[in-house]
Amino acid sequence: MNLRSVLPPVIVAVLGLGALSGVQDTGFREGIEADLTERAESALAAAGLDGVDVELAGRDADVTAATDIDALLATEVVSDVEGVRTAAAFGPNGPVSGDIGPAEASLTENDPEPTASEDTTPVDTTVDMSDEASPSPEASDVPSDDASTDPEKDESGDDEPERKPTDEEREEAQEDLVEIPNITFVTDSAKLTKNGRAVVREAAEVLADHPEVEVRIEGHTDSRGTWAANKELSERRADEVLDRLVDLGIDEDRLTAKGYGESDPLVVPKTFADLETNRRVEFIVQN
Repeated sequence: MNLRSVLPPVIVAVLGLGALSGVQDTGFREGIEADLTERAESALAAAGLDGVDVELAGRDADVTAATDIDALLATEVVSDVEGVRTAAAFGPNGPVSGDIGPAEASLTENDPEPTASEDTTPVDTTVDMSDEASPSPEASDVPSDDASTDPEKDESGDDEPERKPTDEEREEAQEDLVEIPNITFVTDSAKLTKNGRAVVREAAEVLADHPEVEVRIEGHTDSRGTWAANKELSERRADEVLDRLVDLGIDEDRLTAKGYGESDPLVVPKTFADLETNRRVEFIVQN
């Protein structure tokens, strides 16, 4: 057989198969991207997150929202969509990392602090020049920057101290936090389940609605295992919830975490359902 007569058809066949494979791969990838985009948008709509743009490159998603906190929340939702490999958050100013600070500016933008040049308390410089009252030089020579003339400033010269929440505000926040479902973890670990992450996002929204309160995060386990292991596990779970809330924009100064292990059960454990009841994370509003 003449090799020269055989080679051209073989080369043509190989090139044809390569082109066909490339077309198939491109179509397959586009199909995956379209399916993941549709499911991601459905998940965002179910989570109540509107105005979020999701762009897929294969199984990797770029999530863009109008605010940094919405970008982080939306990225959490998209990353939970089955088939999505990675999800990156983008806010109005570009990429958003998980350790951004709390969104305090949006919560206090209607209550700006006075600048150093502002004089918030007028000083009465009127002098009584009548014969009956002749002020001494010391009495009339009052410096306008004396901290004692401004009742809203403390000894350090700071502005009015931060307002403490009222009893009614604390009670309302506690009632809202009690309504949050129980946060779940992977067995014998501090890793949040998919549902657990969703509940933490719900807790972040409640805390954002009550920016005036401080909260202690309490971790509790059931009575299986040793006392020491349960105590350590409850501490790690409480810390994990605190860290996740900070990642979602809640001010870390408002949060503390403590693990109680099996020491404070809600019910005497007699069934598996009782054990599940005692495994919990609670949010306690501080006075």
